[in-house]
Amino acid sequence: MISNLSIKTKLTLGLAAIVAILLFLLALAYDNSQKLADANRWDRHTLEVLAASNNIGTSVLEVQSAVRGFLLTGNEALIAPLNADYAQAKLHLATATRLTQDNPLQQDRMRQLATTLDGWMAQVILPQISLRRSQDNGAGRGDTAAIEAAVLNGARTMASIRQQIADIAAEENRLMGVRSQLSATLQENMTLLLTVGGGATIALAALIGWLLIRALLAPLHSLNRTLGKIAAGDQSARAYVGSSDELGRVAVELNRMAQAIQDGQAKEQAATDDLRAKVDSLLAVVSLAAAGNLNGKVTIKGQDAIGQLGQGLATMFDNLRSHLNNVQKAGIQVTTSATEIAASSKQQEATGIEQAQTSIEILSTTREISANTTQLLRTMEQATEVADFTTRATSDAQGNLKRMDATMQYMVEASDSINAKLAALSEKTSNINSVLVTITKVADQTNILSLNAAIEAEKAGDAGRGFSVVATEIRRLADQTSVSTWDIEQMVKEMQSAVSASVMGMDKFSEEIRRSVGEVRQVAEQLTTVMGHVQKLTPQFDLVLEGMQSQAVGASQISETMLQLSDATQQTVDSLKATSEAVRQLQYAAGDLQSSVATFSVNS
Repeated sequence: MISNLSIKTKLTLGLAAIVAILLFLLALAYDNSQKLADANRWDRHTLEVLAASNNIGTSVLEVQSAVRGFLLTGNEALIAPLNADYAQAKLHLATATRLTQDNPLQQDRMRQLATTLDGWMAQVILPQISLRRSQDNGAGRGDTAAIEAAVLNGARTMASIRQQIADIAAEENRLMGVRSQLSATLQENMTLLLTVGGGATIALAALIGWLLIRALLAPLHSLNRTLGKIAAGDQSARAYVGSSDELGRVAVELNRMAQAIQDGQAKEQAATDDLRAKVDSLLAVVSLAAAGNLNGKVTIKGQDAIGQLGQGLATMFDNLRSHLNNVQKAGIQVTTSATEIAASSKQQEATGIEQAQTSIEILSTTREISANTTQLLRTMEQATEVADFTTRATSDAQGNLKRMDATMQYMVEASDSINAKLAALSEKTSNINSVLVTITKVADQTNILSLNAAIEAEKAGDAGRGFSVVATEIRRLADQTSVSTWDIEQMVKEMQSAVSASVMGMDKFSEEIRRSVGEVRQVAEQLTTVMGHVQKLTPQFDLVLEGMQSQAVGASQISETMLQLSDATQQTVDSLKATSEAVRQLQYAAGDLQSSVATFSVNS
């Protein structure tokens, strides 16, 4: 039944089975994962309940510690956070109650713990605080028995609260142990499921793959063996058909094709034998024709290709015999005409060669004339360019000389200005000398005054000692002034000598510039004369250049005409040679034609 399924169906079923196994394994793994997640969530829930119960005990201990400290010390600051600690205890209790809503037993314990806490606060803590405060106020001083009784009562209540909290924690620890055992069991089941399920999936997938490979490869091997036998020449080979799938249908069609090939080869062999007999008959007639005997007769007829070929050959031989008779008659006439044409072609070829040699000599002479004219034209063009360049260069030099003349005029004016400024500087220097003389006189007078002041200070004794120091400093400054004035006077004298030398040098420079200005003007006039002569030569060069260009164009045209004439002559000679060669070939062909036609045997 499976062998009758299609390949697509087989592959689909195999893959579907593997996917189904994987989906089943994934479903089991997902179920175990959800159970593990639930177990982990319950573990976290138990830890939260334990944390809330521990927070209740911690808050209760903080309240108890604060009250005991107050009972011992009477410090009100110790019980200041009392209400906040008790509120924290109630808040943690409410959190634990909310977390244990799914456990009725824990809910009862939470309610009992809430009642105990309210009673402990109202009947133990607050009375203890009131007794301590009354002792501090003097109203109950010495009533220690009441305080001890309240403390003992509070200790018993505190023990009850701790026991209740311990019962709640014990219940949660028991639940945690149960849930931990359940989690471990689930993890073991998950490991077993993945191991066993994975192995089973791999085994089933391998089995399905092996079955599919077997179902596909066996027919393919059979087809390959059959095709190999047919390719080796065994036309009787047939493929085994073991299924009705695509490969089975391929085997059926292959067997049908092999049978058709075998039948076709039998028909082809019969047709080949018939064709070989007809071809042998035609080859016999063609062999006689190849030997020169056209008397053979073609007897093959029919509507097939060989029959039409036989009729065509018969018609061709008839036409060939008729044409050969005509060719034999025309061969004699062709030989005679070719001989006459050959003699005429040789005479024309000799005449053409003489004309070609004459044209070549004329062409070489014309080329020499054209080359000389071209060279002379280039020389005239270069002379014209030189004249133009000389004109432009002379014009540029004239402009440069004019600018140089203006520049030198400006330099003369600048030299005169510098001479004037140097004269003014010399005059100022003379004024400085008069000022220095005055300063020198003042310094001498100051020195004399300081000397007199020093003498008077010596006369005054101790009263004039300070004035003596001042007179000494003034005399020292006067000496320094005299020295500095002498230095300045020396520098002024050096400056005067330098200015005098500069004035003399500038005078010489101005004179040289004026002389150079005259020479530049003379050169500019000479350049103007030269430029006039060169400008007169330019039109004459242009006229000569135009004449040479006309001669060059004429020579070029003559050269081109002679070149064309030489080419035409050469073409004529080549044509005559080709004609002579063709006539010789025609003679050879006529002789060959006569000798070839003579070999055929044609009935007249």
